[in-house]
Amino acid sequence: MKFARGAFALLAGGVVAVGGGGCAHAPPRVSPELSARLASEPGTWVSGSASGLGRKAVLNNKDFIWGLAFAPRGARVAYSRLGSKSYFLSVWELGSAEPTMLADPAINPYEFDVEGVAFSPDGTRVATAGKDSVVRLFDAATGVLVAERRTEEPLSVVAFHPEGQWLVVGSYKGLMTVLSAPALEYGSEERGHLGPVTALAFAPDGTLYSGGWDKHVRAWRTSVEGLRPGQARMRFERRAGSVVLGGTVNDKAPLSFALDARAPALVLTSEAAAAAGIDVPFLKETVNVPGPLGTIAARLAPAQSLRFKSMRVEGVDVAICDACVPQGTQGVLGAPFSERVDVAFDEVTQEAVLSLKGGPPEGAVTVDALVLARRSEFPFPAYVSDVTVDARGQRLGVGLSEQKPERDRGVYERERKGVEEPQGPFNAGALVDAQSGQVLAKWPVHRGVVATAAISPDGRSLASGGWDKRVYLFTEGDADARGEHRFDWSVRRVRFSPDGRWLGVAAWTPQVASRDGDSDPAAVLLDVGYESPTVQGPGTAGASVAP
Repeated sequence: MKFARGAFALLAGGVVAVGGGGCAHAPPRVSPELSARLASEPGTWVSGSASGLGRKAVLNNKDFIWGLAFAPRGARVAYSRLGSKSYFLSVWELGSAEPTMLADPAINPYEFDVEGVAFSPDGTRVATAGKDSVVRLFDAATGVLVAERRTEEPLSVVAFHPEGQWLVVGSYKGLMTVLSAPALEYGSEERGHLGPVTALAFAPDGTLYSGGWDKHVRAWRTSVEGLRPGQARMRFERRAGSVVLGGTVNDKAPLSFALDARAPALVLTSEAAAAAGIDVPFLKETVNVPGPLGTIAARLAPAQSLRFKSMRVEGVDVAICDACVPQGTQGVLGAPFSERVDVAFDEVTQEAVLSLKGGPPEGAVTVDALVLARRSEFPFPAYVSDVTVDARGQRLGVGLSEQKPERDRGVYERERKGVEEPQGPFNAGALVDAQSGQVLAKWPVHRGVVATAAISPDGRSLASGGWDKRVYLFTEGDADARGEHRFDWSVRRVRFSPDGRWLGVAAWTPQVASRDGDSDPAAVLLDVGYESPTVQGPGTAGASVAP
């Protein structure tokens, strides 16, 4: 059922009140008494059999919405939206009677999708991860960019560790990278999946669950370890006969280097040197460097530092010469680099393995980093599109699709012609035991790709969304959906709020030409109803509260 356009009414902050159809039935909302108790006891949640979906508010009815996340603390929600020329991060405050937009900063150009959105545990920061390979950290209240870091591969998802000092990003090529927060310094990495990492979710004890198109969910133990890194694995490219690596000088701007052991010096362009904090006009020393038209007396910056992920090369002299650097790169790693670093190539993973000759030097600084260690893996007979974890870390919500969740020309053609996608036993949302990987329940009601699945905080209910334009709500012990909400295009993400009262939905909306630019609902908050709800928390057994 489609929302009636005439039933929309604009409220303060751009919120749209929802009218018309869309839900199978509208259950009573969580009572004011229960809501007050949840607010007075931070970290608690509603528990009970989910009974249906009601209507709260539409936050956006203009754009394609991609990723969506609730803040663990602070009653906030954020989503990434595609504007006319760029992606934006919209952050909303939910504590008052009506949601209020706090910030709406631009993220990156529209060519690079942004699916990864995650709040820090205290709700004060929002991280995004996009196909431009950049992780960005924003202040949730103001939208100010706090930090950003370019990684080696296009990024799909991001998640914060429960303690807030680390975050993990997953790439479309299977790499999982740990970064510090808020500085976004490199910590460690693991090649977690073959193909895209589609989900990252932390349990309260720090266990990380990841999902991917290799049809696996993997569980990772995490621990902070002191590392004296003497090795780094780097993605590399081949350009015009040269091997190109990415690194930084003086821990500043990321740069691309051509590897050339024949060059007598380590060379930077003047622009790259300035980005690295080198004041070129004040350099006094020079060094002779061969250039395209003969020998060049290049300015010399002594005792600089190079960093390749966690591996450092200290005390390196750098020549500044624009004409000596191949086009498309910003520096050359010449003989002084090759004398100190061995480089081997893994053609299978397209990675260069860099190793300090002789290992880390004596007295090298130990760096603390969060390290991932594989605990277990759960194979499925379908592509894993999403993974979420309940408030106690005991159960997972997993989205499964028999078809690869990849939007290609065939998908668009079938949608244009109104061809209905097939149902299948593993086009489903599933409740999964987090220790064993056993499927406790699954609901194969979607037609075609199931793009997302969210488990309720108490682990008893599941919401799923798909390209069939449907969001369903299920509860353990019932084979039928307890609630349904229909959209006008693909559903991208569903998430329960940390207290279980609301379900946030991110969807695409048809681009309807109208005078005010409005289209159909795309970022929506739904009320979740419960039978005989109780309030529970990490240290509670649950006390009944009248709904």
